[in-house]
Amino acid sequence: MANETTTTTLDDVTHASLIEAYLIAALSEQSGLYRFAKEFDYRGKSTAAVKVPSETSWWGSANDDGAGVDTEYNATQATELSNTAVSTGGVTITASEYGVAIEVTDNVEEDSIDGLDLMQLFETRMLHVLNLAMEDDFLALLASLSNTVGTSGADLTVAQLLQAQTDLRVRGVNAEGVVYILDNQQASDVESAFIAVAANQTSYALAADRVLAYNPTPGHGMTTRMISSFRGFPIWTTGLTDTANAAADVVGGCFVPSSAYNDAAGHVTFGMIWKRLPRFETERHAKKRTTDLVMTCRAGFGEMLDGSGTAIITDA
Repeated sequence: MANETTTTTLDDVTHASLIEAYLIAALSEQSGLYRFAKEFDYRGKSTAAVKVPSETSWWGSANDDGAGVDTEYNATQATELSNTAVSTGGVTITASEYGVAIEVTDNVEEDSIDGLDLMQLFETRMLHVLNLAMEDDFLALLASLSNTVGTSGADLTVAQLLQAQTDLRVRGVNAEGVVYILDNQQASDVESAFIAVAANQTSYALAADRVLAYNPTPGHGMTTRMISSFRGFPIWTTGLTDTANAAADVVGGCFVPSSAYNDAAGHVTFGMIWKRLPRFETERHAKKRTTDLVMTCRAGFGEMLDGSGTAIITDA
């Protein structure tokens, strides 16, 4: 047949599709792990850097078999004590600026469908982007830790996960808890290790199982990216960690997070400075019929106590 009336012939009066007032979100990493750093609020102060003093041990070091205090502080009555020199060091954390800008024409805002608040959408996603940029800079600090576990080119093992934490204890760390942040590949290696025939929990004697205490979260990291706890300490996974050894390996870590107890003990591994909280601003361009949407913040991250963190470097 010929001369049918179709949506092609009536394309001026028919819709190819109706646009639903719902937006499918792009796949993305999750942010927020930088909250484990100790925060310093320097808003309104006349500097973009904070210097945090650090104590220098004058009594030896942990795990030195008592060499630092063996006879040095044994006193004899009526004998004058010798002075001990006390000194300090310090670390400096400097704020950087983060920003994202979008220019939107009037037509976009005026002609968009009802039910989609574009300005709110843009503002929310701009904050998401800034958080990811800050997260990436924070996670880069894991590669700067001097103490490491793992073997280049080899998968992360349960024993290495255990060593990353016990090494902190041996080095003298005083903390109520630690956190693990692993690259996605390392997280997959750990989950595989716990279901392997030689190492799965059904093979452990009860005593060994209690020592390891591997406990997957109900959501298995699908919302918060916390996949499990290990020895009672949370394991988080992310795709924002750095690579090492010419990208042959990935870098995770086990370190002391900020908390009331850990802050008081003084053994928090990382710190951050806020100079400007995220700020959303708009600027109208009448001649162009556009509006600038701008969000910026100033923040920075730094390592405070190297010995209270362990880098985990294993096969990518």
